[in-house]
Amino acid sequence: MRGRWEKAAGSLNLFSYICVIIDRDRYNMKQAEDRVRKMEEIINLKQDWLFRFAYLRVGCREDAEDIVQDVLLKLFQSKENLVSIDKTEHYLICAVRNACIDYLRRRPPVAMTTLEEATKMVEEGDVDKEIHDEYECINRLLQMIPPEQAEIVRLHCTDGLTFRQIAEVLELPEPTVKSRYRYAIDKIRKAYEDNE
Repeated sequence: MRGRWEKAAGSLNLFSYICVIIDRDRYNMKQAEDRVRKMEEIINLKQDWLFRFAYLRVGCREDAEDIVQDVLLKLFQSKENLVSIDKTEHYLICAVRNACIDYLRRRPPVAMTTLEEATKMVEEGDVDKEIHDEYECINRLLQMIPPEQAEIVRLHCTDGLTFRQIAEVLELPEPTVKSRYRYAIDKIRKAYEDNE
């Protein structure tokens, strides 16, 4: 008789265990659904901005799309909490910026093309002409100044970040960011005055 009771108790424990697993899986499904919903929100809000951010650094539509896609995929696969959009935005800016830097470092050197050849290539795929023209114009301006100043100008003027956000992204004091920006604008202004 005792054996039957132990079997029944054992079955009850197994049943309880299965119920706990089912509840845990329901909880995990709810968390997964919330994470997917939050990720969709982030993509809808930030994907175009992140693409433009990447494109203005790498100059190629396909590469910019790949960079943004990789960063978003890594965010989704990470264990990061997606609740705070400000924290997530900071993460995305830093991650896309770093991915662009890595891409430019490992990109094999290509034969230089003239500006006319590059313009002709873009005109053939007319969809990207406007953003490519903006990319070319910005890069011509930013070549006049040191890279650390150029990045601050790019982040502030083309990406619309505040000096505080730039300081966080670049891990610099805010006064340093402001002074580098001011020096950069002064150098660009002086270069244009000398050309006139």
